[in-house]
Amino acid sequence: MPLSEEDLGEADTEDILEDFVEYVTKTDEEIVEEGRKNKKKSTELKLYLASNNGFHPESLTGSIEELLSSEDLNEAPKSFFQEHSFSTTSVDSKSTWLEITPIKYDTTHEFLLIDDGEYLRILTVVKKGVAEDTIEKLIKYIPELNRIFLSSEDLRDIVEVNDKRDLSGFTAKYEPFFKDEYISVQVHGGSDDTLDQVQDEFAARPKRVVFSQRNSPVEAVKGTVNQDGYASIPRVREGSGDVGVDAIENIFEACEQKDKENFEVEHRPERLTPGDHGFLTQLSLDESADDTQTDGGASEIILDADQGSVLDGMTICTLEELNEDEEYPSESGIAESLREDVLEYKQPYRYSVIGDNHFLVYDGNRGQSFEVVVTGQDLKIYSRNNTTKDGLRDFCEIIDEEFNSSYDFDKTSEKVRA
Repeated sequence: MPLSEEDLGEADTEDILEDFVEYVTKTDEEIVEEGRKNKKKSTELKLYLASNNGFHPESLTGSIEELLSSEDLNEAPKSFFQEHSFSTTSVDSKSTWLEITPIKYDTTHEFLLIDDGEYLRILTVVKKGVAEDTIEKLIKYIPELNRIFLSSEDLRDIVEVNDKRDLSGFTAKYEPFFKDEYISVQVHGGSDDTLDQVQDEFAARPKRVVFSQRNSPVEAVKGTVNQDGYASIPRVREGSGDVGVDAIENIFEACEQKDKENFEVEHRPERLTPGDHGFLTQLSLDESADDTQTDGGASEIILDADQGSVLDGMTICTLEELNEDEEYPSESGIAESLREDVLEYKQPYRYSVIGDNHFLVYDGNRGQSFEVVVTGQDLKIYSRNNTTKDGLRDFCEIIDEEFNSSYDFDKTSEKVRA
């Protein structure tokens, strides 16, 4: 959907959102024809949401130059930046128009970047393969950006939050860590009841949902939402453009809200002061049960005093196992699988064993730590004084995708001292 310099000079963010919606707007006849031929008239409108820790879209070129000058930049991002040219044009105070051109092919791809403070919203109508090779890699390689992660329950809630929105399809998965079993179910035209049946029978949880949004009473918008913060609008019915724009805004807002609810670290244990005591054990490398390097937590003077963290506040993420299975292992069995499959296997993490089924985990990429405790069939992740939203999100996403697909997410964050 190319826009000329003249178009950009006269447009604001709302105008471009309307242009995107118009691009995927179809008449009743076109919708029927697409269904009959199983071929879409246009590419889908694609939405990406990333957590933003200080990236400014209008300064993209400078950010890339700074990254390329760093000796620590890996070969993959270096090649990506060198093989593409990037051009940005300010639309208004909220958004920036981005053009990415692969130097080898000289084909320009357009994206709208909306700065929403803690989050960056991105829209485009390029093909999915092109998006994977351009904007998805850009998000991955800009250090201040992180794709969000939604739980299976979040996906259902995003559909149900609007009383005119109905679940109309889904992809669900069941892949437990304790047995060699993989189930994937894709349903077209299903409902909430269908999803409940799949969860009950196969223990499969939704990883992608499809929804229809009505406009008294016909379908006005068809949309999808994935766990990784990717959503799409395949079509908007002619005459429902305002509903399409509202759907885009609502999807972004709902995903941002879910991300904050799940992973925001509002309260954390502070460094210890003499005389204070807390239940989170802080151990040095010498005191831990193995020889894995960690950040140590508190100073040696404090450690010698056999003190714990001050419970000024606490944030706990609980991954709750929803399925009952006779083959489910014991707490120690879960802890051993977690250690072998994640803590030793995944590159960013190093760990120390600091108690029964209790790990102090250090994220080498982010320079932060947290504690993981196996409780029954659940995992509890305790924040430490340097734990961030992005670090918690990364770990929970790895657990869901590569360890156990049937956890539900819950978070408690409270200030416990006046």
